[in-house]
Amino acid sequence: MDTKQELTIEEKLELIRSRAVRFGIKRHDLEDAVQDVIIDLLEFTPDAEKANGASESTILVTVIDRRLNKWLRAQKRYQDMVERCGTMLPSGDELAYDSSVEASDAAIDVESVLTDLPEFERQVGKMLSEGHSAYSIADELGVGRRAVNSAIDVIRERLTSAGLGGEELA
Repeated sequence: MDTKQELTIEEKLELIRSRAVRFGIKRHDLEDAVQDVIIDLLEFTPDAEKANGASESTILVTVIDRRLNKWLRAQKRYQDMVERCGTMLPSGDELAYDSSVEASDAAIDVESVLTDLPEFERQVGKMLSEGHSAYSIADELGVGRRAVNSAIDVIRERLTSAGLGGEELA
């Protein structure tokens, strides 16, 4: 091994980055690869007897290349596993059908509860479903916030008693 001074951490990081780019590692994966490789590189100490006169950077390039190959194989295995798992999932159409049927049933249940409410509470419930806040409902209907909050409490109580999770009302 030549007598040149040992490479700094910054030089080692730059060496890893340049090798990773040569391996075709994409920019968004570059730092992940560098982190994986630098851990191994920091633990590695070149053996002068086995170096056959090679420079430290030559030895490190070999270590980096081996580690990058290992990292790329692991990434490929992960992507293959994700694809295999993806084929086991139901298609988007199946998921949409199931959730739309469930949402439709819930909407019918909520509608039946709301039709039994007095007119003011129905108005408040409709405005809540449109995304209005209690403050804006009170302002638009020309009533106090306490009246709106009381109506929300009535709606919440009716939904909860019907088993529809009214506790989530804002």
